[in-house]
Amino acid sequence: MEQYFEIFAKNLRRRRRELGLTQKALAERIGYTEKAVNKWERGGGLPPSALLPLLSLVLQTSIDELMSETSEVQYFLGIDGGGTKTEFVLADRCGNVCRRVVLGASSPNDVGMDTCLGLLNDGILEVCGTIPLRKISVFAGIAGGITGENRSRIAGHLARYGFGRAENGSDAQNAVAASLGKADGIAVILGTGAIAFAQCAEQLYRVGGYGYLFGDAGSGFALGRDAILAALRDEAGDGAQTLLTSLVLHRCGAPSILESLSTFYEGGKRRIASYAPLVFEAFEAGDSVAREILLKNLGAVADLIRAAARRMETGGCIRVSLCGGIAHASEQLLPILVACLGEDASRYRIELCERSMAYGALLLAGIEEEVLC
Repeated sequence: MEQYFEIFAKNLRRRRRELGLTQKALAERIGYTEKAVNKWERGGGLPPSALLPLLSLVLQTSIDELMSETSEVQYFLGIDGGGTKTEFVLADRCGNVCRRVVLGASSPNDVGMDTCLGLLNDGILEVCGTIPLRKISVFAGIAGGITGENRSRIAGHLARYGFGRAENGSDAQNAVAASLGKADGIAVILGTGAIAFAQCAEQLYRVGGYGYLFGDAGSGFALGRDAILAALRDEAGDGAQTLLTSLVLHRCGAPSILESLSTFYEGGKRRIASYAPLVFEAFEAGDSVAREILLKNLGAVADLIRAAARRMETGGCIRVSLCGGIAHASEQLLPILVACLGEDASRYRIELCERSMAYGALLLAGIEEEVLC
């Protein structure tokens, strides 16, 4: 009997802590004393059987899980956190998606660490529901999640839940896993920023991604900045006429683009990146300035690919997977990129990554790649 006391005590204590409840708070919710809860958690006995349904309801679990000793990982949780949204995907061992939750931005460098951890807590509790967290393996890839002390602080936060396994890193790791799995190739991430990774013989090599102050051509920020600059110059009369002027002006909602200059600086790189789709819109309408912007930026992406290819050991055709918001912004992106690669284009098999970045996080959490195909 004492063995059951110990199993119940361990499960009760862990689940109470997972929900952030004190012994006193739990006691109040079930109509018992803090002393009684303390006794159960010390293995000094079991609550009355009539109380177990209410206790399991308050703890958002099942009676069986409170009494069970098994801790085998049966679920995988992938978390992809960025500067715009954070996606949580929970799947079972067969690859069936149980739940999916999307919340706001979680990059600690943008929203602050406290907000990041609070959002992770909300998403984890919502997506996991009553599933015992000890049966879940999690990987959280967060933008800015490996800079400074961010990795250790997020790791410490995840450790408090009692997951069967918990690891964390950057959202770029999610993207590479979603794009390539364990196969050799090049992953090019075109979001607010731009970066490439060469994966070869299970080694990962980074190319670019030095931030908007040092380039990031081909990124949403670079395209948005070039669109706004072209419109400003057209408006001022010292640049070529372009459809971008009316498009940017309409999005600004101001009498002139110049009058919106301060809002661009105040909004930072994410606001500027939100203007990137206008370049594709103007290009598809035949605008020559938009065409030059795309050729310049996608030419830089082509250079990223060439640089990453130098890390590859194969002499054959190299797989290149494009992911991120910009990669999917227009059907025109691929043919322009191929044109920018010129004679080198035949060396590459270029494709768009159709998987969510959170699915890459699922792979890093340990789910078998075959069940997600």
